[in-house]
Amino acid sequence: MGREVLPPLLITFVLGAIGAFSLRVQDPMLVPSLGSAIFLQTMTPEQPSARAWNTGMGQLIGAAAGFAAVFLAAAEWTPHFMGKNPLTIARVAAACMAVLLTYVVQRILRATSAAGGATALVVALGAETATEDGAIRLVAGILLVTALGEAARWLILKTR
Repeated sequence: MGREVLPPLLITFVLGAIGAFSLRVQDPMLVPSLGSAIFLQTMTPEQPSARAWNTGMGQLIGAAAGFAAVFLAAAEWTPHFMGKNPLTIARVAAACMAVLLTYVVQRILRATSAAGGATALVVALGAETATEDGAIRLVAGILLVTALGEAARWLILKTR
């Protein structure tokens, strides 16, 4: 299989598998940051940010930072910033805090991942609810993309 054909096929497979699992359990685990994670894993598999530690831990840090920021900014009571809902000061504050916390903790733990920044925004802006169920869905999606994406990354590296 050609070098340029394998990454998009693997991206489609990984996101399709997570989507199929989400449908099976009737719980949406596909969030935008998973797309950025699988792109990093398959398009730049040799980069440190594509490795499982960075992918998984970087996004888990982003999720934790997002949830913390939502509560610190008291944004859990404001509508999510999607569709027709207006952006609120609380959501802007949560977004800024979430990205800052993500950056700092990722650097400390050497788990840098741009997808983690996207995950922080997914939570801070309310695309994922700041609830226990929301956290479980998000963590499940992160773990799935980390594991399946690492397999895809390994396959791409082996074929080069």
